[in-house]
Amino acid sequence: MPTWYNSAPAKSTPYSSSTYTGGSVPASYDVCLHPGFSPGGASRYPGSTVQSTVAEYKLTLKVRLKLRQMAPTLIPITLDADDKPFWTSPWNNSSWQQFVGTAAAQADMWNNKFWLQAPSTPTFIPEYDILVKELPNRAFRPNIRCALDVNLNPTDSTAHRTINVANLDVSKLGGQAASPGVFRSHSLLWDSLDGVPWAFPWGAGAQNPTVHPVIAHEIGHLIGPGHIGTILKTPLCEVAQNLHQIGYDSGDFEGGRNSHVCYGGGQGVAISGNIMGAGDAFTVHNALPWIWSLLYMFPKTMGYGWRAVLRDPGPGSWLTLTA
Repeated sequence: MPTWYNSAPAKSTPYSSSTYTGGSVPASYDVCLHPGFSPGGASRYPGSTVQSTVAEYKLTLKVRLKLRQMAPTLIPITLDADDKPFWTSPWNNSSWQQFVGTAAAQADMWNNKFWLQAPSTPTFIPEYDILVKELPNRAFRPNIRCALDVNLNPTDSTAHRTINVANLDVSKLGGQAASPGVFRSHSLLWDSLDGVPWAFPWGAGAQNPTVHPVIAHEIGHLIGPGHIGTILKTPLCEVAQNLHQIGYDSGDFEGGRNSHVCYGGGQGVAISGNIMGAGDAFTVHNALPWIWSLLYMFPKTMGYGWRAVLRDPGPGSWLTLTA
């Protein structure tokens, strides 16, 4: 395994977007690319006299999310994403710490899922490829491990986003079951039941996902991807967005890009089961934030054909340089 030199990234930069195009939503985070060489490995640094084992890079998206307890008002009611009212209660320290722990666990679901496989083009990429002093006719092109680092306790001034978290008063849910999903959360509004993965309301069955981790889904939005239907541009999701624009969306199409069909409803578990749909599965499509970030850091590599994969492709490849 490589030794990660986390204190000295090869390159780091803030990243932000303000668009809903291309299956994305507005996002803000920091990007750090860390050299992953072991002692004795190839180095970018001038004057190096070491050369042996080389390793992949690690591209880390660093997101600072300030979780804020919603204090009950005089009438302790909070509206969810659908403007439905819910009674709330004050947080206590034990329940809050338990919630933060489950949020961290769901954020970690994004780790060890993707790698970016470097393009096979023999053309030297000067802003990315590693030159090795001892091998003047060779260069190393690392593959990239994708990582997500979510800080749930930043200072207010450094937070990329502030998330309000409502503590639902489950004793006042009436006839509704005290289960995740009764309150519809969104990326900047969570509730106390979101830490427990839940079955989406489409019901159990071979063509429906079994569990949906809400916080992992919302963190997905916070780093950029929209719902799976917008990422894949599925026909039903495209119809929902078009109907929403002219005010004729209803039923499973209601809400445009937030409609059930854009979650993958009615299109089989291969789509609806995605983390950005109604399930918990990760596919190469969920690696988009790392591809966007890499191309943002190294814009000249945009046309070279980076590819997201779900298995470790190895550390990288050697190039033979020509005069």
